[in-house]
Amino acid sequence: MASSTQTTTAAAAPAAPPANPSVLRLRSVDDSLEAKLAQRKHIKERLAGAYRIFHRLGYDDGVAGHITVRDTVRPDAFWVNPYGLAFDLITASSLLLVSHDGEVLEGGYPGNGQLYNAAGFTIHGAIHAARPDIHAAAHSHSQFGRAFSALGRNIDIANWEGAQYAETVKLYSSFGGVVLGDEEGQNITRALGPQGKGVILQNHGILTAAGTVDAAVLYFMRLERLCEAQLESDAAGGGGVLSDADVHAVFSELGSEDEAYRQAQEMYEWLETEEGEGYKA
Repeated sequence: MASSTQTTTAAAAPAAPPANPSVLRLRSVDDSLEAKLAQRKHIKERLAGAYRIFHRLGYDDGVAGHITVRDTVRPDAFWVNPYGLAFDLITASSLLLVSHDGEVLEGGYPGNGQLYNAAGFTIHGAIHAARPDIHAAAHSHSQFGRAFSALGRNIDIANWEGAQYAETVKLYSSFGGVVLGDEEGQNITRALGPQGKGVILQNHGILTAAGTVDAAVLYFMRLERLCEAQLESDAAGGGGVLSDADVHAVFSELGSEDEAYRQAQEMYEWLETEEGEGYKA
């Protein structure tokens, strides 16, 4: 087993906009084993695709970073990447199913192909255990997320993209080094709170969470761009923030997870146009 970190300011999030029934839901009302196995195959493919997208966007950084999704057959376990396998080489069959106790249940390849990042398990395991509404979480040491996190502050809601997040971006203003202890994972989960979709991890980077892998990927992309915009705005002398009314108006229209899911589909279409569907193998 190997490794890979962060007091908390909590603000009440605006009420989430109503779900759009036109968007595919990955948790079917069909409770049969056959349906759950079909859903498992689908979410594994989406997770493998998420790693490939992160690679293409430059979010991977050595062995750091992990995206997870809760299993449909065993909700007390989640799928994650094997330790040391480059994001652009990850396929659905290389993913590991890890229980909340840290046991590899299936997946990957015998030997080194069944090792996972211990820090990733600590963080994601705590989130999946504490937030049953979260089925996917994404964290990586992306350039702008990592740079902005060193400032120990949250983003300003100063633009359209920020308003789509509203108050669901939280701050964990501590740094616990390599996250190997349960306490640090639980601290990060508390910082995320009951409604958080993203969290700035001081001196560590950013993390996002959602009900689907697709939405977690989109949230991560959005938060990474917000960190970049914030750094540029601060360098130019800073600026104003949106009014609460404006934030609410944008969030009510575009802040739902369904909207994030919908926006993420173009990234998967882009991925398949560029490299086909080999990641699904």
